[in-house]
Amino acid sequence: MEMESGLDALVSAFLRHVELSAVKYDSVRDIIKIEVALNTSLTLQEGNRFIDECQKSMALFYRMKKLDPIHISLKLIDHAGITILRLYRDSQTLVEEEMELFIHLLRQKFASWLIRDDNDMVTATFLNGDEKKQVLNKIKSGKESFHNFFVYRDQGRVFVFNR
Repeated sequence: MEMESGLDALVSAFLRHVELSAVKYDSVRDIIKIEVALNTSLTLQEGNRFIDECQKSMALFYRMKKLDPIHISLKLIDHAGITILRLYRDSQTLVEEEMELFIHLLRQKFASWLIRDDNDMVTATFLNGDEKKQVLNKIKSGKESFHNFFVYRDQGRVFVFNR
């Protein structure tokens, strides 16, 4: 798979799921960092249990889809009563179904704690595909084939920045 497939899967998931609060792409390491915020402090035990369950579910998914991820890790960061979940993935092997699984696991475990931008303006606007193409073009534009970028949502709008 190539970077474009992973970015396409990621942009689709980001635009469809208001639970995803930020996405960062490190072009040097070819790593995508996906962030989700919870409005609670998880205990170390709760966090480790979710990481373990998520890793097992994703490992099964990879076997079923015959995928061999180059890089995957999940980290929890607790800060002032909020927990940030960070999924790190390589862009070459990331697929949209994997993002759907990750969102499903998050909703199943943390539905009442997920911080989401519930403004439907983003979802309704971007599902027609043209705007999604514009976001992908903005990410891929420039002189280099690979870029660092940061995407986040705020009050129903999606912001894309090249760094």
